[in-house]
Amino acid sequence: MSSKERVGSRIRQVRTQQAKTLRDVESASGFSSTHISEIERGRTCPTIGALIQIAQALDKDPSFFIEERELDEVCVTSRDERPMPEASILHVKGTGILLESLTGGILGGRLQAFEFRLEPGAEGSIVDLPEAIDACIYCLAGGLEITLSERALQLASGSSTHTTVDGTIELRNPGREAGRCLIILDPETVIP
Repeated sequence: MSSKERVGSRIRQVRTQQAKTLRDVESASGFSSTHISEIERGRTCPTIGALIQIAQALDKDPSFFIEERELDEVCVTSRDERPMPEASILHVKGTGILLESLTGGILGGRLQAFEFRLEPGAEGSIVDLPEAIDACIYCLAGGLEITLSERALQLASGSSTHTTVDGTIELRNPGREAGRCLIILDPETVIP
């Protein structure tokens, strides 16, 4: 399915699920029902401005309609269904660090969650992150040293940091027990 067909199909699907007519979307978006119909049938591709207005009329984020991945709107991920680390948007260099994706994501989703386990003495980094990612890091167990944007932070069990990360996150577990942390990213700037 081409991009404009996928966008149109998703717009139609959401509109019909919400029991809205083309006229309802026309009145809320300012675009003619004929134009919206052409978009839904994949005959024309909406401009960015049109997509934003149509998405607002349907109470969705515009990214919902242009996401290339085929994902559900609701994702329940069991331990056995978690994505493999090699399919992750995150990449780790170093020793003694285990990365686990906690969710497969949702269509148009803005958050992705990961768990890191660091063995005692583990050192490494999360690399290849785009600049200016909104990240929340919560220490579940142990004590960790994290360097973000050249700023070293100590996180003890139960403490967290929320910041914008520029490119790399350095991780170190100087303790004698394994450390675990939860990292939640806003993929608005992560997904290519």
